[in-house]
Amino acid sequence: MKEQQQKILLKGREHLSDDEIVELYWNRNEKAIAATDDKYRGFLFTIAYNIVHDHQDCEECINDTYLGTWNRIPPTRPNVFQAFLSRIMRNIAVNRYKYNTADKRIPSELTVSLEELEHYMRSDMSIEEELAIKQLGDALNGYLYGLSERDRLIFMSRYYYADKVIEIADMLNISRNTVTKYLESIREGLKEHLIKEGVWHE
Repeated sequence: MKEQQQKILLKGREHLSDDEIVELYWNRNEKAIAATDDKYRGFLFTIAYNIVHDHQDCEECINDTYLGTWNRIPPTRPNVFQAFLSRIMRNIAVNRYKYNTADKRIPSELTVSLEELEHYMRSDMSIEEELAIKQLGDALNGYLYGLSERDRLIFMSRYYYADKVIEIADMLNISRNTVTKYLESIREGLKEHLIKEGVWHE
């Protein structure tokens, strides 16, 4: 009942800005969760559904994301709140997916997208070593920053948010084959970049 009242109060105006929402969390104001839900529920549901493919699991992932956000702010004050939320959601959804598939294999767009990248991301380094992870992350970020805005959007949509190729095509109003060609080019470019940076070896 209290949460519904908070939502009613929020509907009387436009969505709060991200800075305003973060400030609510920082001040331990429970309206922060209602404001987050009001502004980002659809965004978070899409991320979760692309990974777990189950409406009930998505709802639980969303609730866990709000709890995770509440527990992290403070002490963390995120610079980009939407990205902060998406990281929490993705980790929660991936963990839920792993739990669901511990004894059986459920087809998932996440599995498909990561398998496409697997060949390009292999290296002789242990990913459990902190330095190796940092080097790989820095190399990947460097590559992404060098991409055009369109290519970066395609890459992130496919390999971070696990969007389907057809969904990316519809979003950009281009053909599915065109998206596939862009992804092939981006992956080849990533391979060359990782080799150049010394974090991938043929």
